[in-house]
Amino acid sequence: MWWPSPLVATLFGGESAAPIIRGAQDLPDWYYVGLVVSVGGCWLAAYVLSIREAWLTGRVGIPAVAVALNIGWEFNDSLIVNHASWQRPFNFVWFLLDLLIARQVLRYGPKDYPELPAATFRRLFFALVVFGAVFVPAVELEINDYYGAYTGLGLNAWMSLAFVVVLHRRRSTAGQSMYIAVSKGVGSLLGVVMSVSLYPHSFVIPVMGATVIVLDTYYAVTLYRRFGREGAAAWRPRRRTAAAPAAVPATTQG
Repeated sequence: MWWPSPLVATLFGGESAAPIIRGAQDLPDWYYVGLVVSVGGCWLAAYVLSIREAWLTGRVGIPAVAVALNIGWEFNDSLIVNHASWQRPFNFVWFLLDLLIARQVLRYGPKDYPELPAATFRRLFFALVVFGAVFVPAVELEINDYYGAYTGLGLNAWMSLAFVVVLHRRRSTAGQSMYIAVSKGVGSLLGVVMSVSLYPHSFVIPVMGATVIVLDTYYAVTLYRRFGREGAAAWRPRRRTAAAPAAVPATTQG
């Protein structure tokens, strides 16, 4: 039966080899290590700042869904699967911080899901942790994701979306700050640069990278405007004595 040739075959000459089979590019040590350290530093800052915000406001700084999945990624890529040696120490430090953040999630997380009993929320959170702990290594072993670029960017895209959803659900800046948004955004941007450098032939990495950048930019801009609606200085560090901002009625949301 006649049917037009697939457009991909026309554009790319019918090449059948999957891009991931080609493996990662060899990068100069100074370039790769510099990106790893820069990405690691930005994410460490975002994690520490989010812990502080949760302590100050009683609201989770990192969305619960992201925390659950990140635990699996960071635990596996630091201790379980074969992963780039320069990244593993950072992954382990993130994992330890994730355990502290998870404690805050179990304590404060139910506030973001008032429709769920607290016990149900905690059961779902633990179920997602188990899923991530099994799913992440399964994918990385399946596609030989030695640098964690595919799984890392995929989880990062979900995290970026989760930040946006949490901001709109809360209708306030509680648990959030511009410094977290910037640290996360810059770390993600540098992570995209590193992933694209490692896999310049990939189709999915640029798509996931662009998704992360767009969502992070949208989140930062929306968060800045939310601070303005609350009459608060966006760049002024929150203090312990300040009460958590009240939710803005949905009818005033832009």
